[in-house]
Amino acid sequence: MAVEIIMPKAGMAMEEGKIVRWLKEVGDTIEMGEGVMEIETDKITMENESPAAGVLLARYYEDGDIVPVTHVVGYVGKAGETVPEKPPTAAPNEAEAPSNTLASPPPMESMAPPLVPQQTSGFTLATPYAKTLAASAGVDISTIPGSGLGGVVKARDVQKATPLAARMAADRAIDLAAVKGTGHGGKVRSGDLAGIPASVDMARPLAGMRAVIAQRMSQSQTEIPTVTQSMKAYVDDLLALRARANEGRTDKITINDFIIKATAKAVAASDLFRTEIDTVNKQLITRARTNIAVAVSLDEGLMVPVIMDANHLSLPEISARAKDLAARARSGKLGADECQGSVITISNLGTVGVYTFTPIINQPNASILGVASMQEELALVDGEVQTRKYVMLCLTYDHRIIDGAEASKFQAGLKKLIENPVEILL
Repeated sequence: MAVEIIMPKAGMAMEEGKIVRWLKEVGDTIEMGEGVMEIETDKITMENESPAAGVLLARYYEDGDIVPVTHVVGYVGKAGETVPEKPPTAAPNEAEAPSNTLASPPPMESMAPPLVPQQTSGFTLATPYAKTLAASAGVDISTIPGSGLGGVVKARDVQKATPLAARMAADRAIDLAAVKGTGHGGKVRSGDLAGIPASVDMARPLAGMRAVIAQRMSQSQTEIPTVTQSMKAYVDDLLALRARANEGRTDKITINDFIIKATAKAVAASDLFRTEIDTVNKQLITRARTNIAVAVSLDEGLMVPVIMDANHLSLPEISARAKDLAARARSGKLGADECQGSVITISNLGTVGVYTFTPIINQPNASILGVASMQEELALVDGEVQTRKYVMLCLTYDHRIIDGAEASKFQAGLKKLIENPVEILL
């Protein structure tokens, strides 16, 4: 019996999800638990796994479509099984809502593709499904090279790029045929167009992850009275300890791993840095667990996966979890719950040469730690001039919760751990 594929509800507040891209075509074999599509919520991009093994029997929506949670988006089952021509209009096991009828799926490709009139290029040989996909992506189908017999444009030709990439290419007059795609099956993604110059001005909607980031950063800056203070921490001894720790290791421990561990120890010792404001009930809530969020940069924006109970983890455990979370964030395989529950966020811009910066608090955290790039300076040490390495620790904190004295004490304690790195391991 065919099994429904639904838009999952990844978190209590999620009401709808966007299909970023399908990973399987209708008729493709698929294993239970194998990724069938990538979806985007207001928090993360992740893979939705197939609920059963078999073949993909139906896809009712396409890349870029937004679907309410728990609604059926397709079916998987045995080849030849009959499935509905249209998706159910309500969530599984719920009463049908006549006023909420969803759009029917686009027509499948016919065996004899017709001539499709184009306003700009006369006539183009294309299948109806290809025409529908091109129209939904806002792309002139006459500009797409056809791979079918006689140059017929087929759906796979239109689907060479994601809807966003197709629109970007059209706006910027970029030939998609000349772009090497890094997506599934060679599909061109928006990030593949980075660095390719545009010959015209480009406008695109503020949507998806970037819209969420814009809203939350504006809200944070509007609602929170912040103070940012920077402190220099010397890392010569930390670099030496890291070199010894990495001897014989294939999975190297990074400077950021040490900083995460040091921050976890400092936060665990400070109630204020685990405190958040509940403005509705007018109370302060101090969290018991020391969960550290680590900012991960993506082409589309920023994600903050969380290392839970970081103060109880060893340095190798923190290193392994940080690498795993970052890798899954970039591949869209994080769960929504893996970006929740932090008490402080770490944003490290050291790899891109930033000397100092003012990070914005990730609500409801009371603070965020920015780590800048490593610098060298000449310093007088015991009467001798030496070259020393340091980083700037840029701490932004919520002045409703934390005052300057407490923030300075916390920052000085963190600096002491970094400059005496053996203490981090104890």
